[in-house]
Amino acid sequence: MGLPEALSAVNELKEKGVIQDYAIGGGYAVIYHNVPYSSYDLDVFAIISGEESLDILSPIYKYFRERGNKIEDEYIFIEDTPVQILPNISPLYNEAVEQAHEIEIEGVWSKIARVEHLIVIALEVFRPKDRIRVVQLLEKADKKTLDEILDRFDNEERNLRKRYKSVLAGA
Repeated sequence: MGLPEALSAVNELKEKGVIQDYAIGGGYAVIYHNVPYSSYDLDVFAIISGEESLDILSPIYKYFRERGNKIEDEYIFIEDTPVQILPNISPLYNEAVEQAHEIEIEGVWSKIARVEHLIVIALEVFRPKDRIRVVQLLEKADKKTLDEILDRFDNEERNLRKRYKSVLAGA
């Protein structure tokens, strides 16, 4: 319980113009794509207009405080679901939002990041659990789309293709 309420609340953020758009990412997105996984929180990749600053989340936290939601560290609790809103992290995350698929979860419409974006984001973050996530998601991915995303976002600093090859070699 709590996921539909959390998604409804995020939809309200979009309707009220607090955020421009969003997509579910992280563990919940992996689970949605039928990959066994567990997740503590709902990660929401959000596009927020306005000046980039450390206070970019202030309007979101204000909105939820006024609704009476508990806020603890980076989490906003909606019902029993901890929600982490990740705004404008990078062009990769913004593209993941822009190209996300529309879905319906328990009567609530939302958007969810594509498998291919989840893989590339996991390659960028590259924690041990992300390496496992890449392997798990690969069978669901369109390899051509994955290659196109890697082409757009790989560079010497990110080493996404190198990381991808290392995951494939270890699989």
